Amino acid sequence: MNDAVLLNISIDSSAEKIWQVLTDVETFNQCFENIKKIVSGSIESGKTVEIESIHHGEKIVDKINIKSAYINERLSFGLLKQNSEKEIDVTFSLKPSGNFTYLTIEGRNFADEFDRSQSENNWINTMQLIKKYIQ
Repeated sequence: MNDAVLLNISIDSSAEKIWQVLTDVETFNQCFENIKKIVSGSIESGKTVEIESIHHGEKIVDKINIKSAYINERLSFGLLKQNSEKEIDVTFSLKPSGNFTYLTIEGRNFADEFDRSQSENNWINTMQLIKKYIQ
């Protein structure tokens, strides 16, 4: 399935603060407290990070393979969900504009329509949580 997801949100914050939420383990875990947390790895090009969440009482561990990280600009990674063999291509981009920063999430290479829809909903929630945490 090749249908891409493209989401945008403006956040009243600097790109540096948003980048910190995306790449600093402690800040990430505070922002997404009780939802998901980084349990191993560091967010650097070529590294793998494990993200743990609880879904219907079951622990889920997804893997993120960092492809590139351009500080305060763009984070690209392959998302390998638990119980999946197909890696989703994901890019978080930051574009400052005055006092605001535009956060864009783009995803491609979904296993099927359910995977695409579930990812889109998760990323909408991710954007809203980041905005709430920072503002």
